[in-house]
Amino acid sequence: MKLKVETSGVITGFTAIGASSDMNMTVDDNTVPVDFITNFSDDGRWIYKDNQIVKNPDYVVPAAPQPVPTAEQQLVMKQAADIAQMKQMIMSQASQIAILSKGSAK
Repeated sequence: MKLKVETSGVITGFTAIGASSDMNMTVDDNTVPVDFITNFSDDGRWIYKDNQIVKNPDYVVPAAPQPVPTAEQQLVMKQAADIAQMKQMIMSQASQIAILSKGSAK
């Protein structure tokens, strides 16, 4: 197996079959951890240390990015707030009209 290893030791790529020009380390397939291929990620999860592939003890799972509303979603939310405000104004006006019409009916 060929690995792409950064100067820090972090493994950022690998190839089990064939060759790639950016791979800079070769390891014996028998020394590769069982879960390396299935759990590989180029985010620093695995390092090459002392001629072995090992899990990075300093690896921290990145926090999931917080979703940000798109411009279209922000516009829809603003319109929904405006509509809710208009409904309140209409209900208030309807109440005032009802009170006024009771007074004029006497």
